[in-house]
Parts: sequence; C-alpha cells; structure tokens
Amino acid sequence: MRRTKTSLPLEGLKVIEIAQGIAGPHCGRLLAAFGAEVIKIEPPRGDWSRIVGPFLQDDENIESSATYQYNNSGKKSVVLDIATSKGMTAFKELVSTSDILLEDWDLSDRELLQISNNSFTDSNSSLIEISLTPFGLSGPYSKFTSTPIIQLALGGYLYLTGLPEKEPLMLPGHQPDYLTGLNGNGAVQIALWERDQTGKGQFVEIAMMETLATLHQFTMEMETYEGYVRNRNGNLWQRESAFSNYGITTIECSDGHLCFGISTEDQWERLCVMIGKSEFLEDPQYATRAKRRNNATYLDSLLKEWVGARTREEVMVEASEIWGLPTAPVLGVSEVLEDPQFRHRGLFVEIEHPVTGKTTFPSFSFKTQDMIPVLNRAPLLGEHNKEVLI
Repeated sequence: MRRTKTSLPLEGLKVIEIAQGIAGPHCGRLLAAFGAEVIKIEPPRGDWSRIVGPFLQDDENIESSATYQYNNSGKKSVVLDIATSKGMTAFKELVSTSDILLEDWDLSDRELLQISNNSFTDSNSSLIEISLTPFGLSGPYSKFTSTPIIQLALGGYLYLTGLPEKEPLMLPGHQPDYLTGLNGNGAVQIALWERDQTGKGQFVEIAMMETLATLHQFTMEMETYEGYVRNRNGNLWQRESAFSNYGITTIECSDGHLCFGISTEDQWERLCVMIGKSEFLEDPQYATRAKRRNNATYLDSLLKEWVGARTREEVMVEASEIWGLPTAPVLGVSEVLEDPQFRHRGLFVEIEHPVTGKTTFPSFSFKTQDMIPVLNRAPLLGEHNKEVLI
C-alpha cells in the first residue's frame, strides 16, 4: 500500500508490547509515534515503572509516574494476567494477529512461562519478535537480574568514569535501557524490511550489555592494537600515550561551569591566540599533544584567568562565534528546557493527560520533512480492555 503524504510510515502495523520498564517501552514509544498501533499488555498491578518516581505534581499514584508517561505515550493499555491460562490464551490470540511482539522475558521468565524462542513465530510466521533483556538468552549471566549500574559496570563504562584516584562513578538515569530501546527500534525496521522481501518474520535478541560494549569507540582498539589501557581521567585526556591531548576540560565561570572540547591542532592554535598566548605556538614544551596534556593544570589556570568574571554565555559566544572553538556551558536540566537551540528546533512538546494535566516531554532527536511523529498521552491502566479484548 502506497503511503500518502499525510500518513505515517508504520500505520497499519499492530504491535503487542508486554515488555515493562524502560527498554522495551521506549522502543514501543517510537513505533507508536510513527503510526503503529501499540497495545501494551500490563499485569493487574500495572507496568512496574508506574510506581517509579518522579511523580508529576507530587501525586504518587500509578497514573502520575513521569517515567511511565514518557515511555508509553500513544499506546493502548490492556490488563492481562498471563500467569493464568485465561490470560495467556487471550495474549496468544492477540499475538497471532500482530506484526511485532516486544518482550523482555529473561531465561528464568521463559522457563517459568514455558515459552521458547519460537513459541510465537511458529504460529505466526510473519511475526517479528523483539527480545530485550540485560544479558541475552544464553550464557552464564542469562538468569541474572540487573539495573543500570550493573550494566554500566559490566559494559566497561563505570571503570572509565571519574577521577583516577577515586572510585568509579555512575551515570545518572537509565541510559543503558534507553540505548537498548533505540537499538530495538532499529532492529524492528530492519526486520520489517526483510519481511517485505521474504514474507517471513523472525526472532531478534537484543542484549543491553552488548549494546554498551559496542559503544566504546576506539577504547578497545587502543588496548587490543596498541596495548594501551585507558583509565579514568576525569575531564582530561589520558596521559603518556599517542592519544594524549589538552583542551578537553572544564573551567569555572562566574555563573557555573564551562566546557572546552579542543581536540585538533588548528583548534589548539586558535585557543592560544584567543587567550593571548601566541608564543606557545613556538614553545617546544607545548609542541606535542602529550606535552600539552602534561601541562594541563597550568593551562587550565591560564584559561580560567582569561575567562575571568565573564558568564558562561559570554565565553561561549566569543569562543564559538569568533574563534570557532567547541565550547559549551554545563547546563542544568531546567536550563536545557530553556536553551535557545532546543527551543528553536522544537524538541520539547507539551502533552495533556487526564490525571496530571499538561506536561513537557522531549520528542525525537531527528527531523524529517514528511514524517511528522505524533505524541499522544500515555494510557490509563486497562483503559483499552473493552476496545481490544472483544
């Protein structure tokens, strides 16, 4: 069927989402925004993220979780207890006529529910089943439980975050889950393309731990190819290696902190001219990246002296507009919401909810000319039982 200019690309697709929490629901959020009918199957108590704060308007009830509302916009909520034979039968009937199944059963769950990897694709050959779990469905960790700090630890990111003389630091929030949800969306699109060619669906596994391991950029190559082990270095680049550099640093301003991301030779040259230290360009002790990195404390003091009493915005405007240097203020969340770049591009949208009223949420990190995603409110628990369970 040819899509009209005003339709969304996933219109006509039926998605059953029985995944809870962050990863699977975030994937489902993307599918719903681009036209798919996403039917969210919740246990009688609701998705566990419904009881996770923060709660909007300080109202701690299952309809007020900001996490739930963000990840479940535009879906239909159906309450089913698949631990009962009646609930499982109804669930299987829904899946039998669906295009996509999003689930997060780990190996222990699958054994308890007596579900195999082909339980649903055998009875619905066109079904695309996306399994999103912390460790995958095989291997020594496949029955372990997990949280973001566990994923960051095993994925190698906790080890790299923080100061070398201090303990590893955790990133706030659920970044591993969100990244897994984004990967899930990508897997869905590829599987849909393959189905268009072959007419067949498939079972797709996405492991959160593997999602993180694929994001290490050159860190693994440094170790396996160069034999250099990267460690925690705070805001500075690593010492005593071919990759050493100065200019990736944070400086205090009159109204907060400011980051510089100087990473190329031409940027270093412009930085020297900007702060009135052109003589550094001829000074042998600053001739290489490694030498500059070893003088980081002194260079930081010069940069801080140049910043003086100016505000973050004043420094960013001069460094960025006049000198073409990558510079940015360290923004708090409230400042992110008001940042002129985000506001200009319309990243944040307001959604009306019958319990919590109007709330601001991020939309999407990409823009298209013809495919304008639709963000509707998250459903109330069991709101669509009568509509879906005929």
